[in-house]
Amino acid sequence: MPGELKNLISDVMGDVESPPRSLAQARRRVEKASEKATSVMRSQGYYSADIDARVIEAPAHADASKRVPPRPVLTISPGQQFRIGALDVAYSGSPPDIAEQTFQKITLAKGDPALAAEVVAGELQAVNYLNANGFPEAKASERKAVVDHKTKTMAVTYNISAGQKTRFGQIRQTGTAYLVKSWPQMIAPFKPGDDFDVRKLNTLSSRVIGTGVFDGATATLSDEATPNADGTVTRDVILDVEQGAINTVSGEIGFSTTDGSGVDLIYERRNFIGYAQTLTLSSSVKTNQISFGTDYNIPFAWREDRELDLGAEIAQEDTDAFTGDRVSANALMTQKINKKLKAGLGFGLEASQFDENGADVRSYLFEGLGRATYDSRNSLFDPEKGYFAETSLVPTYNFGDQSGFFTTAELGGSTYRRVSDSFVVAGRAKLGTIFGGDLASIPLNRRFYAGGGGSVRGFGYQTISPENAQGELIGGRSITEVGAELRYKGKGPIGYVAFLDAGSVTQEQSPTFSDVRAGVGLGLRYYTSFAPLRADIAIPLNKRDGDEDVQLYISIGQSF
Repeated sequence: MPGELKNLISDVMGDVESPPRSLAQARRRVEKASEKATSVMRSQGYYSADIDARVIEAPAHADASKRVPPRPVLTISPGQQFRIGALDVAYSGSPPDIAEQTFQKITLAKGDPALAAEVVAGELQAVNYLNANGFPEAKASERKAVVDHKTKTMAVTYNISAGQKTRFGQIRQTGTAYLVKSWPQMIAPFKPGDDFDVRKLNTLSSRVIGTGVFDGATATLSDEATPNADGTVTRDVILDVEQGAINTVSGEIGFSTTDGSGVDLIYERRNFIGYAQTLTLSSSVKTNQISFGTDYNIPFAWREDRELDLGAEIAQEDTDAFTGDRVSANALMTQKINKKLKAGLGFGLEASQFDENGADVRSYLFEGLGRATYDSRNSLFDPEKGYFAETSLVPTYNFGDQSGFFTTAELGGSTYRRVSDSFVVAGRAKLGTIFGGDLASIPLNRRFYAGGGGSVRGFGYQTISPENAQGELIGGRSITEVGAELRYKGKGPIGYVAFLDAGSVTQEQSPTFSDVRAGVGLGLRYYTSFAPLRADIAIPLNKRDGDEDVQLYISIGQSF
């Protein structure tokens, strides 16, 4: 018997906690085991297997304490594995016009092992192909499988009712949500008159739900059918959309010894003009920043694969690296290339004033925005597998006190892998450079800094930076960061993390790694239903004068 088959039978039969207490119990066990073994052998195509079930009873012993319990024994001779012989599809009524293509979609073929799972899969393949190519009512009735012990073959006939070929009609919206009449058809993956495809019907509802502004959406075919001249029928699509909360208010509290502690308040208004759009107003009051921002998102901007984001922010910042005010606005159009890859283009404006060596330096920026992301993570807040990569290119001209042209380029990514039931390994890296123009033309808030909870833990927020002659942080033109975490989570809600971060910021356009700073630490995670609560404590491995011995970070979600 093949080893895999023997293991499968053993797994199906299972184990018992103790030997049989009586001859009757031994017989019941071996009979039950024989039934399970017979089922497994037939599912694997061994229809002529010889299964001998018996009980070996030990001789009686005068000393009852030395009595040997009866032993159930199953002896299996598998015989020859049966193969598929004749294979056919029979239709009730007239065969569909794609009967030949449907048969070709069945991966089961003559001469293949007669495996039960493959026989069932072949039937599903035929029905699914019909459902995806114009036949929404296609279904299978009881299949016919005849085993021939003489030829060691199985003849399979699938009995299928195809129903009437159907075309998509108009989309009619129901439910509590208000939508502009043209919006459902704009995002639909089909047009009126196209052959029915159940996958496209499901895609329509998933696109509506994917906007995040509705409680639910279902797409079904209308029961009413309009006959067509070619013998097909047209059925409208009923799109039922239930509106979620139109207005919501949420808050977030964060604490860090260096990144800034405070409160974020967010107000969202959704779908108020019927395009599934979201208006977000946000305010932040922290120890190092006071800001107010607005963002307007249209998930389907005039076509189903484009997204538009409009944003503006006014902020007052007071960090170790710079102090000043800024006002900014930007627009970004994102093209969805596929489910994981997106690319965007846009532009931005910013006016700022920051204190440099006791003088206020004003900057007026006009910039182009280029961005691409690849995201295959299984979760945003607590990924356990997948990859995330992001690259950006921002050409900028400064019309302010220190005029000049410069371009910022960044490349970063992270990866996640579950190595056991309890451990996940995560890693990240980031590279960045600012080229063109001189350092003076680059405003302080546009230069690179490292350090903090989302960067190199163990060092203060933005404290990894070149300094001027007065010891003030002035930012750099290149940055390199790496980080690694080993995450443990058992069966309970508590998890633990060990991490190592390192980073370097220099004034050269290319990283020189002349001053790499590293920190290590441990973290505690409390896993809730939506995201883990995070608390990290880190120490710098090569601290400088003025660096704290310990840094503490408390927030929501994993560090990356």
